[in-house]
Amino acid sequence: MKMMTKTSLFLAVGATALLMNGCAKPGGAGMVGYDSTVKYGDAKATETVTADFGSTDLQSTAEAMTQSLLESRYIIKAQQPPKVRLRTVNNLTYEHIDTKAITDKIRIKLLKSGQVRFLADKANLGEVSDERDLTTTATTKADLKSMTDSDYIITGNVRSIKKANDTVKDVYYNISLELVDPQSGEILWADEKEIRKVTSKSSVGW
Repeated sequence: MKMMTKTSLFLAVGATALLMNGCAKPGGAGMVGYDSTVKYGDAKATETVTADFGSTDLQSTAEAMTQSLLESRYIIKAQQPPKVRLRTVNNLTYEHIDTKAITDKIRIKLLKSGQVRFLADKANLGEVSDERDLTTTATTKADLKSMTDSDYIITGNVRSIKKANDTVKDVYYNISLELVDPQSGEILWADEKEIRKVTSKSSVGW
């Protein structure tokens, strides 16, 4: 009788172990139902997962603003590429938007055009100064002036309006940029990118 009990207990433990091994997927670190499958998508493809500000909005905004700025007379008619500094674009929306990603992409596109020169932004200016101190014994006022003086600065804002009813959610984004003369404060160029996204309510809500 005791022999049968020990045999039954051994079989039960073994069956439990086999069941647990069968539930765990390879690469799942022992987590039941874990799926580690990864695949690459097209970085340029239109992204429509949610109504939030996404990669397609970032790309289209940078493309439109860059093209508009390069066509302005302050850039296209300049005798030499002007020195520009990009200031922070303010996020005035209800959601988190990485506005630095917008300015970084615009900066890259403008630099590739060869029509604009960029100075380090305010956040990186201290690091640039530290690097200069490593290679020079002293920084003259003239050197500092050339590093900090810009012909133009670019500022901007991102705003949004969200409205929803029982079946539809409508989100409107407005991204505006301005080219400003830092000496006079005059706004020399301004443009905006408008984006509207409309989604229908799913069976599980927004």
